[in-house]
Amino acid sequence: MNLYYLGSALNLSGLYMIAGSGALISIKSGDFNLGGEGQIYLGGFVSAVLLAKLGEVFAGSAMGGDLSWGAVILAVFLALCAAFLLSGVMALLSAVLKILRNADFLFTSFIASAAIIPFIDGLISGPARSQTENLLATPFIPRDARLPSILKPSPLNASFIAAIAICILLWFVLNRTAWGRQLTVLGVSPEFSRFAGFACPTLSMTSAFISGGMHGLCGAAAVVGTYFTCHQGFYAGSGWNALSAALIAGANPLALIPSSLFMGFVTTYANRYALYNNFGFDISSLIQAVILFIIAFPRPSINSFVEFANTKRENNSGNAAARFHKIIKLTHIRRGGRR
Repeated sequence: MNLYYLGSALNLSGLYMIAGSGALISIKSGDFNLGGEGQIYLGGFVSAVLLAKLGEVFAGSAMGGDLSWGAVILAVFLALCAAFLLSGVMALLSAVLKILRNADFLFTSFIASAAIIPFIDGLISGPARSQTENLLATPFIPRDARLPSILKPSPLNASFIAAIAICILLWFVLNRTAWGRQLTVLGVSPEFSRFAGFACPTLSMTSAFISGGMHGLCGAAAVVGTYFTCHQGFYAGSGWNALSAALIAGANPLALIPSSLFMGFVTTYANRYALYNNFGFDISSLIQAVILFIIAFPRPSINSFVEFANTKRENNSGNAAARFHKIIKLTHIRRGGRR
């Protein structure tokens, strides 16, 4: 097996786990966050710009020498926090509009994403564009701030391990904490949550903030570990694929791990098939759509087969009884005619 494609699939799966955790939280709360693409883009852009600027500042203070490990860790931590915070605020806006104006969270999150994407495109092609590269991208982040590959020559890095840890931690939070249980109840029955005295507005806002923040963290992880810059369109498909992984997992954080692996491998190898067979890359989206349709199509369970068999048996027994009574009736008529 080609190590590059294997590592790329695992790396992409890790990104889907991080963003899928945010999508899963929104599903648990009863609100579908459709702004994942814009939130990923915003997180990646903010982290790329901050790391590039902080790298210049720290490099200048070090008089052109290599950055110290303390400075690198501080810069990466600040970039990740900024990505989480700004993307979280972006999703929080939809929750506030829902609480204050009864606006549809699904609609407002999608509109906010659709608005932020061309705005960031304009910044990347304008004032934030690198002056030394020909790409439509921000300046590259310092080499010391990049996550090294753990499976060369692929981009697989430590963010994959962190993504698995996030899924396990999210399972614990949703199933072993009061906040997680209340959030689950809110998603199932908002009316019961209000009558039970839960702080529903607080639950909605915190879940929206964490959902958006996880998407922003996914964008930052992609910049720090995969692209090392924020180029136009790097987010494409990530938000929707992460949402698909969360839906396949049935809003179970532990099931999000295999579902993200599935989506990552399907996306990577569908693109590989399109590349090696001279197809357009749209064919990869078509392959994904067919597979997801097969998965989402309702499958008959054993209980449905048993119910069908029982119904068929009842119908057959009823038809048999009707035929028997008809035969008895005809026999009596014939005997009456002979007499």
